[in-house]
Amino acid sequence: MRALEIKNLQKSYGKSPVIKGLNLVVEEGEVFGLIGPNGAGKSTLVKLILNLIKKDSGEIILFENGLKNFATEVGATIEEPSFYNYMTGKENLDIYKTLLKLSDDDVFSAMEMTGIRYASDKKLSAYSMGMKQRLAISRAIISKPKFLILDEPTNGLDPKAILELRDIVHKLNDLGTTIIFCSHNLSEVKNICSTYGFLNDGVIEFKKEMSDSDRQVDEMESLFLS
Repeated sequence: MRALEIKNLQKSYGKSPVIKGLNLVVEEGEVFGLIGPNGAGKSTLVKLILNLIKKDSGEIILFENGLKNFATEVGATIEEPSFYNYMTGKENLDIYKTLLKLSDDDVFSAMEMTGIRYASDKKLSAYSMGMKQRLAISRAIISKPKFLILDEPTNGLDPKAILELRDIVHKLNDLGTTIIFCSHNLSEVKNICSTYGFLNDGVIEFKKEMSDSDRQVDEMESLFLS
């Protein structure tokens, strides 16, 4: 089944076109790496998929329009994680637990998977950037979504935390989650993703299978220089 199908998607801000007839298919079970230069339209594309902004035209189809509850079946981390610093990690997630009608078990399960349960009772003011990123991923997966978008999830993470993030993504994918991984960290795109696409000037110029070649990171880097 196609987890995501985008047909001739277009979006402009005022008279400035940002997404220009974009087409994309992501199959169920893929980990799709979305790469591209700043200003190419990645953030806009993510917001369109998540229905946070309205498209001008085109189609965005998730699971062949078979989702029963978008709020619980689609999760995302977007840009820098935003939380209440005066609340604990669990208290921040409790907000989403209540909104999505979930349980404490769901909260603790998500925090366990991301390795942040030990800090569930710590105030966010004591969290490092890496801990906040893990909490953001916990928030995104709290409902065990079928479809997950991770937007620049390695920002602020040290090498150890990046390796742990890689493990988290693989675990989620093994559980059946389809993932879009947006990142400038091309080596992690190579290590994490099964496919990748290059977004440039509002369109995805191509989509490729990830290979075992050690040169693939060099090939991806060359896209930003052409």
